[in-house]
Amino acid sequence: MHITCPNCSTKFSLPDEMFKEGAQARCTVCDEVFSLIQTPEHNVEVEPQEDPFVESLEAKETIAPEGDTDTLIGGEGTFGLGEPKKKEKSGKGCLIFFLILTLLGGACAGVWYLAPDLVKRFLPMEEKAESLPTSVANDVSRISLKNISQYYITNEKIGQVFVIEGDAENRFGVPKELIKVEATLYDANNVAIASKQQLGGSGVSLFQLQVLAKEELADALNNKVEILTNNTNVMPTKSVHFMVVFYDPPKNVAEFGVKVVEAKNPPIQ
Repeated sequence: MHITCPNCSTKFSLPDEMFKEGAQARCTVCDEVFSLIQTPEHNVEVEPQEDPFVESLEAKETIAPEGDTDTLIGGEGTFGLGEPKKKEKSGKGCLIFFLILTLLGGACAGVWYLAPDLVKRFLPMEEKAESLPTSVANDVSRISLKNISQYYITNEKIGQVFVIEGDAENRFGVPKELIKVEATLYDANNVAIASKQQLGGSGVSLFQLQVLAKEELADALNNKVEILTNNTNVMPTKSVHFMVVFYDPPKNVAEFGVKVVEAKNPPIQ
């Protein structure tokens, strides 16, 4: 048998045995409670309107679920017509998703704290470079020295000076910078008697070696502008020139040696 909600005009189909004297029903659409045995005015059929904007007001028929009619009994001795839509699942789903994210975040934090070396294995190469040991970051094994020359020259203010100059070539597959060399003077017994380190990238002319004072030569050889211009971002196969000057060198110099002591990696952009 069909029953119509007197409030929202929704139609329901219920078993005939439910229509007893005094029985009530609760509409699952608008929650209206009404008697199953309706007065005639409640059974009046409402004709659908032609206006397309009120189509949502047309009566809809809802069929009660099959099975034991006792399951349809609601509060206060009323019947529930159909089952309202349940939204608890979406809330539970969000809660479960939030708990999973929380657990994953805690696990990652624990791994980072307890096993940082394991985490570093999965870091990008740029981040790994920052954690390289100094011995690796300052590798000079593939900086090659070439065009080495040495000579004495007389300076009018200092006297005799000993000059060693040449080129340091980058044979790495990556850029290098601030390449530094160390020159050592030895006596006839191969004993070191003087040693000096110098950054490449700056130099002076023969005329300057002859006329500049000691302080002026030192400033020229350590000119920061020239060093930053010529001794930074030295690309593979490119060279940087160096010049080491010994003022008043020992009289018993028999040999000399030059080696690269530093070659840094450019900072990561």
